[in-house]
Amino acid sequence: MPENTTYPLLCEPVLKAKVWGGRRLEELLGLDLPEGRKIGEAWVVADLHQGSSTVANGPRAGETLSAVTADWGEDLIGPAWRGKPTGGRFPLLIKFLDAQDNLSVQVHPDEAACRDLFPNDFSKDESWVILNVEEGGTILHGFVPGTTRADFDRLLAEDAVVDCMRSVRVRPGEFYRVEPGMVHALCKGVAILEIQEPSDSTFRIYDYNRPGDDGRPRALHVNAARQVLRFEAAGSTPGARRPVAASWGTHEVLVDVPAYRIERLDLRGEFSWSVDPRSAQVLIVLEGGASARAGGEEIILKRGSTLILPATVGEVEVRAADGPLRLVLAGAGGVAMAGT
Repeated sequence: MPENTTYPLLCEPVLKAKVWGGRRLEELLGLDLPEGRKIGEAWVVADLHQGSSTVANGPRAGETLSAVTADWGEDLIGPAWRGKPTGGRFPLLIKFLDAQDNLSVQVHPDEAACRDLFPNDFSKDESWVILNVEEGGTILHGFVPGTTRADFDRLLAEDAVVDCMRSVRVRPGEFYRVEPGMVHALCKGVAILEIQEPSDSTFRIYDYNRPGDDGRPRALHVNAARQVLRFEAAGSTPGARRPVAASWGTHEVLVDVPAYRIERLDLRGEFSWSVDPRSAQVLIVLEGGASARAGGEEIILKRGSTLILPATVGEVEVRAADGPLRLVLAGAGGVAMAGT
């Protein structure tokens, strides 16, 4: 295969040690974690200055996704992302997260805030698919309705800012959008798949007064956070969609916003579709195993596998191995993927 011919890309993650991390991603997804380290995040699709995932198959094996994206350009990502502030980088950041302790309370900026106030940052709209929950696992997702800026400032000063946030008990399979401006945090005992804009811009509000790995308190960004917090963003209900039945299984559109679109498929047997040439798609295996054929390649997928389908790859065929297969697909907002 010529080196500049696009083909589906299997990704090896960038592993991020976190003070709140653990070892559950090894158990849940079969990821190979370094000994003795608390891994909080696995960046399975990443093209950021802070880290780039690595291609694991084909002629580009061993290269970073950043290098391949720069080389293939819109043949990989498609024209739907043209004109975005993040330029020609891969347009999604996809992670698995394991919260073995509470994450910091935080908020992300939107595009307007980055343009007008934070020119070195990028908009960060993200969605969470809940993978695993230990008993009593919760998230913080928005403010309690009626919370005012004065309430927030008072409780922050009293070391009790979480009291004005909605604590939501979560279950595997639920999904939650965290739009820019919404205060939020994962809490102890929750593991998720996170799909988001390609940005690491996070304004940390409160971190339980704990030290980082260096023994010092981690930096807070309260003044920046105050400029982007949306007190009306009080959502806490999990996203709800009605699965559509098909001969091959069921399909759901989980999230469809300008930043991205997320679909979930429960597959029996075999299913094929054509990738819309306007956008790359990313296929993530949450349960089961499968084989995928596209671009002249056949690729074996297992739980935790992440496969980038270039915008120009054309027809894709996925065949479930023994047992149920659950997939998530992500791509450009407004561009339908496998379920139509």
